[in-house]
Amino acid sequence: MLYYLFALIGGPAATLQASVNAEAGKQLRSPYLAAAINFCVSISLLIPIILIVDRNLYIPLSEIAQKPIWIWGGGVCGIIIIMMGILCVPVLGSGLNMMLACTSQILAGLIIDHFGMFGASQIAMTPVRFAGAALVMLGIIIPALKREKSEGTSSHKKWIFVILSLVNGTAAAVQVAVNGSLTNVIGAPMKATLISMCVGLTSTLIVIAALRIIKGRNAIFDGRIKPDRIRLNIVVLIGGAFAIGIVGGNAIAAPHLGTGIVTIMNLTGMMITGLILDMIGFLGIEKKAATFIKIAGIVLIIAGAAFISF
Repeated sequence: MLYYLFALIGGPAATLQASVNAEAGKQLRSPYLAAAINFCVSISLLIPIILIVDRNLYIPLSEIAQKPIWIWGGGVCGIIIIMMGILCVPVLGSGLNMMLACTSQILAGLIIDHFGMFGASQIAMTPVRFAGAALVMLGIIIPALKREKSEGTSSHKKWIFVILSLVNGTAAAVQVAVNGSLTNVIGAPMKATLISMCVGLTSTLIVIAALRIIKGRNAIFDGRIKPDRIRLNIVVLIGGAFAIGIVGGNAIAAPHLGTGIVTIMNLTGMMITGLILDMIGFLGIEKKAATFIKIAGIVLIIAGAAFISF
């Protein structure tokens, strides 16, 4: 049950992170800068946590170097998740973006389990697991389509962002598997999380440097216009704390539960947290009541998760 709890934590953390990162990107006028700050905050918080829990910062790099190159890929997936979330929501709307990302995350997680990809334990796709996946997708799609219709964005969606949203969900599932394997190699989930964050920060800085070289020094800012002053407030900084909950919780749970069920637990937490944030109008978003169709969607997701677990 403890591993299920860690898997569940990733959902609320992901929902909160997406909201604050979108606001941070808006305030900084740069998704790239928001992502870099996100990783820096995560690393700064992780180091003292590791020193308290493990009492040292030793990481067996020689053992990691003997593994396939994809073992370093969790951080690359992290920057994809952050960037795609910031870029896709304004174009697709939150409903359609969530539907696409979550659906691809479920399918990718079950495929990874079925073939034992990225070092994940092989768990065959049985008819019961397939039925559970179908229930989960229904629980996501029905409320999302309802929300999308109310937002009035379906006629304006851009196919490139539809593809990017699908990539976002796939990257989330791959990150769970990769960081789970990295945790098995290191034997310490928080150290695996630290490596993932460092790789993510390095990847982000490489992207920023490339854009500055190719398109100019202000290429990372909206309209290529740098704001007069960059303010670092709680909204800009707190996304990194939520990132630890996502990556760390999944790194702990994935080796024991499998990528598929961790993905489902993440999505269950995401849906419940999203429902609560809509009700309270988090960060100035429009308040939305907890309707029957939203609650029914969550029930379908939980039922699907039970099928997949069994």
